[in-house]
Amino acid sequence: MDKPIKPPFGKVIALHIVLTLTILVNIFTASNAVRNIDVFINTYPVLNSSLAYVYIGCSLLMVIACFYLWQLKKFALYILFFSVFTAIGLDIFAGMPAQPIFAALAQLVLIMMCLIPAWKFLK
Repeated sequence: MDKPIKPPFGKVIALHIVLTLTILVNIFTASNAVRNIDVFINTYPVLNSSLAYVYIGCSLLMVIACFYLWQLKKFALYILFFSVFTAIGLDIFAGMPAQPIFAALAQLVLIMMCLIPAWKFLK
């Protein structure tokens, strides 16, 4: 039996740190958004309640993607890209300021930069 090859710890330590911080930030953001959903909907009336919850769901999808990237699963990249670009699309649709768009793109770029050393170990 062929055992799966594990990447050296030095190649994935930065990825693990970034994924941990991304998970914590997205869980905090989603919980804060659910707690203040009425303020969010009143601030951006273009997003009705269902679109607001889709926006929050994008944050939770990113948590799931980070969990699977921690296990070096390649399909997690599809979930990651879907969640980031859906959130960016909703940001643009709602007319939000540029800060959330840049934050989502910065998270994506940071994860991809830290994933480069462990790229060949993705399953």
